[in-house]
Amino acid sequence: MTSFQKKPSSLSYTVKTEKTINQAVEDITSSLKEVGFGVFGTLNFKELLKKKGVDLKDEYRLLEVCNPSAAKQALESNPEVGLLLPCTIAVYQRHNDNFISLAKPTSLLATLPDRQLDEFGKEIEQKLVEAIQKVK
Repeated sequence: MTSFQKKPSSLSYTVKTEKTINQAVEDITSSLKEVGFGVFGTLNFKELLKKKGVDLKDEYRLLEVCNPSAAKQALESNPEVGLLLPCTIAVYQRHNDNFISLAKPTSLLATLPDRQLDEFGKEIEQKLVEAIQKVK
């Protein structure tokens, strides 16, 4: 395995995209709306770190993604879920390639002892993966 190849992660669902970072962020934002999710905010790590005097070589955007109704349901079920919200999707550059990566809700929810949230996590993850697949 070369240094730029990623081994599969149980924490994330990652796809390579031929789109620019800006286009991928724009397209994923639109695709998320179609499956009932919105973007609360986007963190531009390259810009944020530059303001702190640190130069990040590659682009890295982190989208804070949420379905308000699902968030309400999850928080009412277990307030600790709030520690895992909102869902995050990263759009980033690595070795001149661009990627879209989702922190898998099923993996994150597995850290909580509440197994009632397992099916909920699968449903959310399925919608987010669908949105990513549509734009990759």
